[in-house]
Amino acid sequence: MALPVVGAAKAKGNCVHILQITNHGLHDWQVTPGLPDTGGQNVYVNQMSAALVALGHEVTIVNRGGYPHPLTGEPRIGTAVGLEGKASIVYLSDSTETFIRKEDMADQLPELADQLDRLLRAQQTDLIISHYWDGALLGILANEKRETPLPHIWIPHSLGTLKRRNVEPRAWEGLRIDERIAAEQLILQQVDGVAATSVAIRNSLWNDYGVHADFFLPPGVDQERYRPRAPEDCSDIWDFLATQLSGPQPGLENRPLILEVSRTDTTKRKDILIKAFAEVRKSVPNALLAVTIDDVNHELHDQLLELISALGIADDVAVLGSVWDKLPCLYAVSTVYCTPSVMEGFGMSAQEATASGVPVVASDLVPFVTEHLLGDSPREMSLNHSGTILVGAGAIVVPADSVSGFAQALTLLLTDAELRSRQGALAHDITVPAFSWDRLAAAFLDSVVAAQQTDG
Repeated sequence: MALPVVGAAKAKGNCVHILQITNHGLHDWQVTPGLPDTGGQNVYVNQMSAALVALGHEVTIVNRGGYPHPLTGEPRIGTAVGLEGKASIVYLSDSTETFIRKEDMADQLPELADQLDRLLRAQQTDLIISHYWDGALLGILANEKRETPLPHIWIPHSLGTLKRRNVEPRAWEGLRIDERIAAEQLILQQVDGVAATSVAIRNSLWNDYGVHADFFLPPGVDQERYRPRAPEDCSDIWDFLATQLSGPQPGLENRPLILEVSRTDTTKRKDILIKAFAEVRKSVPNALLAVTIDDVNHELHDQLLELISALGIADDVAVLGSVWDKLPCLYAVSTVYCTPSVMEGFGMSAQEATASGVPVVASDLVPFVTEHLLGDSPREMSLNHSGTILVGAGAIVVPADSVSGFAQALTLLLTDAELRSRQGALAHDITVPAFSWDRLAAAFLDSVVAAQQTDG
């Protein structure tokens, strides 16, 4: 299948129409973090689409809709135009008028494929880029209805085999991991190429599925939105944080702040961070923690709030909800960004923090941190009890689920101003400009074209 696109399409006047399939979750032009199955992948798709438009292409994004938005109640139907009219989100619907979690999406795909087929017949499309397993299967089903299938590149973002290794066996059945892995094996036989977003995914594709990644497309970062900022540019963020604490606390801007931003899910290990923060306060009593805990997952939300109360740290923990509009300043004023997550395809929140000049403490299962921020010669430091943490160029990496490890790493950065300043500066320089979306998207399209020409 010949694909007539080049990364320098804008300069050459060679515009093509690209279909991006991000099927699950709630996709909008302004992503609301914390909504079910909504987060980094949605940001990735929007930013990639913006880069493709900047290169001169047109983009259509498809997402399952047909049910009311959980916050606004607005029906998720029709088309939402964005990016100066060069891109749109089309909401597909099926006979189930409620949200469906991504693990249970397989039954919805045949109906959605019928709608996608009608969309593809109504518009010129040159390339399908699908995201996650459900997006890939949707693209495959729609392509099967065509006399001439479209070139189809899959970006998995994560893989079932990785998730199986990183979650407890008792959770496998509920997450339908074996079914997911079987679907991924089928997808890899039917798409025209697969793009890894991290070395961890590239390695898993080969070691677990016996497939070489054809392309490499890590997430870029919006370097205008996420950047170092002067304190006076973000003075209002402290008033916002004060409203999230249990009572007025003057002088917040003079206290060290640990930040964590992600959806409320057990794989994010927010409980580990909260327990570690309670330990940090013994050495750094004026430390603050700001952590997102939304109430979409009611049970986990209540458990985490109970944990904060039981540890006696409620006065020093700002519990945040949806903070999309405040994220640039939240990152910029933070002393340390922390992500204990055990299930990351890349680690986009850590990347946004480093673009803002903030050092990171992360688990050893966050690819962006382990593959890019550690550097070539991280220093091993023994934990207080057992094991080691790695002090790298722009981050400290801790064994997953180690409360004492996170407490030790956070305390080290909060109490060592020289280390903190050096890591923040190096983390920024590692991230900017290397992870520019324009650069990454152009290189990706060029590699897709080269592969298509070779196959032709």
